[in-house]
Amino acid sequence: MLKLGWITFLLAACSISLCAGPANALALQQRVIEVFEQNKDAVIRVKAAYRGPDEGGKAQVILRVGTGFFISKEGHVLVSASRAAGASRVWVEHQGKSYATEAIGHDRVTNVSVLRVLELPEEFSIITLDTNVAQPRLGAIAIAITCPLDFEPSPSMGLVTGMDKKLGNKVFPTEYIRTSISVSAGQGGCPVLDVNGRFIGMSVASIAELDASYCLPVAALARVRDDLLFSGHIIHSWMGFEVAEELGSDATNPVYLSTVIDGGPAHQAGLLKGDHLVSIAGYTIDNVSDVPGAVFFTRANQFTTIEVLRGEELLEFSVKTLPRPEISPVIQNDSASITEQSNESAVERVSTVAP
Repeated sequence: MLKLGWITFLLAACSISLCAGPANALALQQRVIEVFEQNKDAVIRVKAAYRGPDEGGKAQVILRVGTGFFISKEGHVLVSASRAAGASRVWVEHQGKSYATEAIGHDRVTNVSVLRVLELPEEFSIITLDTNVAQPRLGAIAIAITCPLDFEPSPSMGLVTGMDKKLGNKVFPTEYIRTSISVSAGQGGCPVLDVNGRFIGMSVASIAELDASYCLPVAALARVRDDLLFSGHIIHSWMGFEVAEELGSDATNPVYLSTVIDGGPAHQAGLLKGDHLVSIAGYTIDNVSDVPGAVFFTRANQFTTIEVLRGEELLEFSVKTLPRPEISPVIQNDSASITEQSNESAVERVSTVAP
């Protein structure tokens, strides 16, 4: 009798599971549709004309196509810098009509540009950059709205598959969100949202080997947007030190200051070569790849808190940062170090060394 009761319970449970499956799938499908419908009118196609090499005495025009989106009722749009920076002319298309734009600013490091549409569409929506939105968890559903080829805005769905600070030898300026969404054929620069319709980032790079992509998280994107709107370029801060990591060390804080530049902000604040980094501006430093991301969110000409271990003593310093010296936008890597290339003076360096 007891055995018969368990059989009846299992059959009932299986029946409920089979019924719930299609219902859950339909609910998810409806949610994706709602997120798309609520945000599609903010999405634009971007077209940029570049002058190519002359052929037969005639200038050739190269056309690059991408996706972007409105972020203000004043007509500001976010697009990929690879689709706007250095172009002879950039225009956008919204609901079948073309609109001229003016450049507000470009940041080639994060691949973000801010443009302003000169004559606004009669009806359009905006996507708000809410920095209070939490970082998505791995496995969370991500929804991109793109303008592939010459098609109208279209939804794409994937998963959040990673939070990366570097890829191979390339160290990112801040942590990027990796998704399984493929972006190509005019889709770069698209907005990415979660299943609740909250904006989580902007697509800034494709990962061809994985048929995937990276997007810049909303907090980092807002930091770039603010600088571009204020000054036309992002103002990176500089503290004047180099760091290294003790590989194979069991120490809790293996990242230390390998060089403190004389007269630099860190030197003036009292930091010393050999100090082990604990945190920068509240961001915990566990390895060298944490340093660029922590510095990314600091502001030039403002005081930043740095915690270090000096011997067994935990010390806190207030460092007044400076605008970073002019550098190339590429962080290069060799077998020994990851170095920002500067035309003026030594800048912060991230390296990995043996203890």
